[in-house]
Amino acid sequence: MTRTTQLKASVVLATEEVAAEVRDRRPDSLALFGELDEEQREQLVLDAWSIGLRALHNAHAAAQESKLKDVGQALVSDIDRQLRGHVEQQQATMSAVLARFFDPNDGQVTQRLAAFVDDQGVLARLLERYLGPRNSVLTESLARQVGETSPLFKKLSPTESDGLVKVLEGQLRVVMNQGHAELVRALDPLAEDGAVARFLRSLREELKGADEDRQSQLSAALAALDANDEGSLLSRLVRETHRAREEVLSAVNPDAPNSPMSLMKSSLTRLFQEQATAQTELARQQEVRQARFEKEVSEALVRIETRRTQDQKGTRGGLDFEDAVTSFVRAATQSAPCVFDVTGATAGIGRCKKGDAILRFTGESAFAGAGVVFEAKRDAAYTVQKAIDELDAARKNRDAVAGVFVMARSHAIEVFPRFARYGSNVLVTWDDQDPATDAYLHAAVLLGMALVTRSRTTGEAGDIAALRDVEARIEAELSRLEKMEKHSDAIRKNVDGLSDEIRKAQKALDLLLRKAQSTLRALNVELHDEGAESASPIALPRGSFERAVQTLCSGEAA
Repeated sequence: MTRTTQLKASVVLATEEVAAEVRDRRPDSLALFGELDEEQREQLVLDAWSIGLRALHNAHAAAQESKLKDVGQALVSDIDRQLRGHVEQQQATMSAVLARFFDPNDGQVTQRLAAFVDDQGVLARLLERYLGPRNSVLTESLARQVGETSPLFKKLSPTESDGLVKVLEGQLRVVMNQGHAELVRALDPLAEDGAVARFLRSLREELKGADEDRQSQLSAALAALDANDEGSLLSRLVRETHRAREEVLSAVNPDAPNSPMSLMKSSLTRLFQEQATAQTELARQQEVRQARFEKEVSEALVRIETRRTQDQKGTRGGLDFEDAVTSFVRAATQSAPCVFDVTGATAGIGRCKKGDAILRFTGESAFAGAGVVFEAKRDAAYTVQKAIDELDAARKNRDAVAGVFVMARSHAIEVFPRFARYGSNVLVTWDDQDPATDAYLHAAVLLGMALVTRSRTTGEAGDIAALRDVEARIEAELSRLEKMEKHSDAIRKNVDGLSDEIRKAQKALDLLLRKAQSTLRALNVELHDEGAESASPIALPRGSFERAVQTLCSGEAA
């Protein structure tokens, strides 16, 4: 209940109604209601209650909407500011990531795509296999679906008995024969149910009935031939002829319902729609297979590239390069008068494993027993001098006359020679992934074999073995003297006389060693037997280069 000085109100709220009582003592209200009768007063109270209540309700709703609008604008502004900051942060992150992967100069994706879409790359070969114009999967699929032996080609062939052209020709022939027969029967005066026959029969009957009066006969004939009279025989003939014509046209009209041509059109439409649906489904399946295939190819290329990168960084790459070199040399020297052995895992004369492989001439050659040692390295730390020292140690360890040092081009320093000879050593740079460098390795193998001709032992085997034993013993004594000299340095102050004697003994032994080595070199004179050289030419068999390259290719494919 609400109370004021001149205005009072009481409200009772129930579940089904609201009871309100207002007591107004204001003069303007009394004057207003005083001028009205009882019915007008009640109507005014109802109008005031309805209008005022609706106005207050609308004002309250508008206030709520205005409040919600302000809150919504503030919320939208806050969310927009946060989203804008998040979008800017994401754009900066994406730009950095995309620059690392998609930079046109050094991006990872650019490099991989370049290797992937190369003219001789894996993608070109796979696309040629699946999408090429000859013997590809797509060509065979299209040949099966729309080729000369496909069901669609047979359906559209004009020579097939059950083809679409023959079926259409037969249906047209049947429809035209039926229409022509009906038209001929309608115009045939001898056909009893024909339009012309009925016309002549009716005309004959009317002329027979009007036989007594020529004038009546003429009038009847004129009436029967009157085209303006809807009931005349001529008008009936025209109508029936027109109807027969309409029936024939309707029969051959593909748009007319229930006509033979309409049935044929619907059958052809359904056939083509089914064929189009089948072709669309086949195309969709082919796209799915193509997408799956491209995904598998991309994943395989990523795995291959990752494994290749890891192999190049680890020791596995060096082992693979060594295997490639030995495979190439083995294939190149096949059928030659020599034996090729891989010796990287076995110790040699000096009890070390230097010398990855040895090529030794057999008894069929004039240079029987002479060998060529091979060293394959994939290490950027090797300089020219270090490579020569490595070959010298390998030749000594494997008892070889000549040596070939094969350096991987990917790890060779700039000054490392591409192909060079240093005495009995041959240095060559080779890339197992580039066929253009195979000729250099092949030439290095042939040059190493040719260097064997520079030395040939002509002395007795026993004398040479004895001199070599002397040389070995002298070297052992020199090593022992070096150890003694190291020990004597500690007591030099007290044993100066002993040091002098050691130096004299060392000089004498050095002189003896030089003379022994000179004797060995004198026994190893150059071969001047032209007949022996002609009988044992240093040459690789025909096709050795092609076999070596093919061996590398088959190894890569495997």
